Amino acid sequence: MLAEIGHILLILGIASTMVASLLSGCSMLKTPVTSLSNLVPQLLSIGFSAILMATFILAACFYLDDFSVRYVAQHSNSALPIAFKIAAVWGGHEGSFLFMVLALSGWSSLVSRDKRLPADYANATRFVLSTTVLLLGIYCLWLSNPFLRQIPSPLEGRDLNPMLQDIGLILHPPLLYLGYIGFAVPFAFAIAALLTRSPAKVWVGQCRQWTLITWAFLTVGIGIGSWWAYHELGWGGWWFWDPVENASLLPWLTATALIHCLIATERNNKLVSWSLLLAIITFALSILGTFIVRSGVLTSVHAFASDPMRGSGLLLILTILLIPALFLFALRGAHLAKDSSVNTGGNTLALWMTISAGLLSSMMLIVMLGTFYPMVYAAMGLGTLSVGAPYFNSLFVPLAIMVAFSAAYSTVQSLSLPRQIALLLIASLIALASNYALSRFYQIPFSLLVFFAILAGFVLLISGASAIMTQAKALRTWVMVLGHTGLAVTFLGATLLTGFSNETSLKMTRGSTVILGTYSLIHQGSSWHIGPNYTAERITMEVRKNGSVIGHVKPEKRHYTVRTMNMSEAGVLRDVLSDVYVTLGSKFDAHTYAVRIQIKPFVHLLWVGGFIMMLAGFLGALRKLMPTSPAANQTNPAKQYKHYEV
Repeated sequence: MLAEIGHILLILGIASTMVASLLSGCSMLKTPVTSLSNLVPQLLSIGFSAILMATFILAACFYLDDFSVRYVAQHSNSALPIAFKIAAVWGGHEGSFLFMVLALSGWSSLVSRDKRLPADYANATRFVLSTTVLLLGIYCLWLSNPFLRQIPSPLEGRDLNPMLQDIGLILHPPLLYLGYIGFAVPFAFAIAALLTRSPAKVWVGQCRQWTLITWAFLTVGIGIGSWWAYHELGWGGWWFWDPVENASLLPWLTATALIHCLIATERNNKLVSWSLLLAIITFALSILGTFIVRSGVLTSVHAFASDPMRGSGLLLILTILLIPALFLFALRGAHLAKDSSVNTGGNTLALWMTISAGLLSSMMLIVMLGTFYPMVYAAMGLGTLSVGAPYFNSLFVPLAIMVAFSAAYSTVQSLSLPRQIALLLIASLIALASNYALSRFYQIPFSLLVFFAILAGFVLLISGASAIMTQAKALRTWVMVLGHTGLAVTFLGATLLTGFSNETSLKMTRGSTVILGTYSLIHQGSSWHIGPNYTAERITMEVRKNGSVIGHVKPEKRHYTVRTMNMSEAGVLRDVLSDVYVTLGSKFDAHTYAVRIQIKPFVHLLWVGGFIMMLAGFLGALRKLMPTSPAANQTNPAKQYKHYEV
């Protein structure tokens, strides 16, 4: 009975959203029911509440092991730990899409209650958001319904995919979806501006606030996903340029460009066309990423499903939203941007925002080409083609370094030329000394690309420190410095990890020792362990550094009985900023395994940087909600901001 109640609540939520869409649309057309448009926020809140209760009921079905619900039977088991039973709500296609509809209805309900927007513009925004919720909700009911029953009911569930039985499943998907689908909000702001011909001053402040919030969610979602892949998949990497990983990176790149363009739009009415177009493209890339994960057109360990019908439905939604949006932009975008231009005669804010947006958009196109070209190549009957890390690294990394230098220079452009040269010289000396010391310590040859990447990170850090010293009292400066510091820390972590990691693969048996750099590992034997739904053989290795014991690392080979799957669970020992990372391969006899040992220096900087960027996003959004003094409002924007914030 619970599943039927959940199904009814889901229908109720979608029906409520449909009424909201109709009322807001009629209000835009100035029909006799315009007065009822005041009910739209309440209807969207009712829809969100109903979908939220439906989601809780699905979680209850998992908790109660109701295997008569097909989705529960496919993704749970009575032996599955309770935390993973609840997380399994979004662990498969149907539940994850329900969560996306829930997230979008929540964003729509919040935005519809924003009192700062003019009535006509607010109605248009509500119409776009409610229509988007309606489209995704219909898809959920039609092609992705998690409440369907199966008869006869199985006595036991199939169990959750062992790769998903990790704390990463609890944290990564919800945060990622909140960011992914949250870009419907700047999309709605852009379409509403085009529909109502509203000038930038009407919508750009609120658009930037909501974009920062959703960007922050997506940033931390990508960061946790990277950490999850690092410690769960067993290969020791943090980014594999996997198609599904790329699907989350695409909207992040354009959203980052959008934030910077919105700064110029808000300050002096520049880059209006860029802001409108990037808002449309970012949400389109989010829907495209959802298509990648769920259609089966690309093979990935992260993919949810391989149902062509579901993929076709998502493409239809993308078409319904994107084509009218681009047509509207082509029709009215130039009119809204008629007073907007980029002054390239000097070191202007708009100029550097344009450079940054262009570089980030180019990076997006590089990733998109490498992700989709193999699929198109195969669809044309030309055979199979593999595009891997060398392609992405050779094209993406140089542009990323250029973005870092551009961001750093735009921060210190108001300083005198001698001070700029001094800051660059200081950063160069620090980067050169660091690179030399690390190359000697890890016995890695000097690399010019690694040096420039390290230099880019330090230039960002030093330019941020300079901004703090000159404008420490301005909250906007702290937001900018936090964002750039997070980027610099992530940049340095990726560079140092890639440039100075070390590894070896060999056979190890009880009592054997291997030396790798300053570490030595001693195989102390194996033991068997029984988990809630698996059995595991665990190898214990003592780890010494410079002769002193610093801990033990315990990799495992697990066998999940229900799924009859074998999984390798990496053993990780954290040593200050480095990790000793051990995975087990093939077993040769009772005490001998193939072992891969990796030393991962500075790996934690990756996720520290992502967390700092997330804080910058939330702090920037919070700053937009804080009242400004009348004196500040009367200040000439062209003179008020010497630096810009993220």
